[in-house]
Amino acid sequence: MTDDDLARRLLKATHGGPAVAPAPVADLAHAYRVSRATRDLALAAGDRLAGYKVGLTSDPARATYGATEPAFGHVLASTVLQAGQPLPTAAMFAPRAEVEVAFLLGSPLSGPGTTPEAVLAATTAIAPAFEIVDSRWSGGPTTLPMLAADNTNAAYVFLGPQAPVPHDLSGLKCTLKIGDQVIPGSAAAVMNGNPAAAVAWLANHLAETGESLPAGAVVLTGTLCAPTPFTGGDTLFAEVTGLGSLILATQ
Repeated sequence: MTDDDLARRLLKATHGGPAVAPAPVADLAHAYRVSRATRDLALAAGDRLAGYKVGLTSDPARATYGATEPAFGHVLASTVLQAGQPLPTAAMFAPRAEVEVAFLLGSPLSGPGTTPEAVLAATTAIAPAFEIVDSRWSGGPTTLPMLAADNTNAAYVFLGPQAPVPHDLSGLKCTLKIGDQVIPGSAAAVMNGNPAAAVAWLANHLAETGESLPAGAVVLTGTLCAPTPFTGGDTLFAEVTGLGSLILATQ
């Protein structure tokens, strides 16, 4: 199977197609080629790149996949939900909710050598966000390359109210509520308390393939709490200290 064939299958699975049977993905370089091919197919069909996401930002999450650094994916404009728009779940397989801090860039960032301080200087605002993750692989990803090839499970994004950029994000805490479930979280799960470091890592990683973060991009920096399953009809509520709250209905 070629990279383009695999990319088409993964993209089709995001639009109601069948889950993709496990396929060999040799290594991370191969995985990111597949992910970029999926992105390029979506852009060619008229979608737009809204930004990026960083995953595996905690030590336990990386240990699950034997990773030594975070992983990243892209965010398409068609997956960014607007206020009042419910989350469609019919085409998803096993969705989970994450609570994250989103960075809205006012200036471009290019690696190598990007620092968290440079990220804060380039950021117009931050916002609490839901990231909805869902694997297109049948049975879910079993290796790090499978995770990365499937755009690190990116599905949907919902942004909360924008807030000024603080100099220290390490004290952020969150609460996710789904029905009777209450799931706590904190910035300690994101690059040891520094979400800006996730954006810096991304800018430096993209530089390895000649890419950069453009002005206007949204960057999701990793979940503050455990990814939590939900079903259609649930209402997701989250509050992040100092940033505000957000609510998302599902159907």
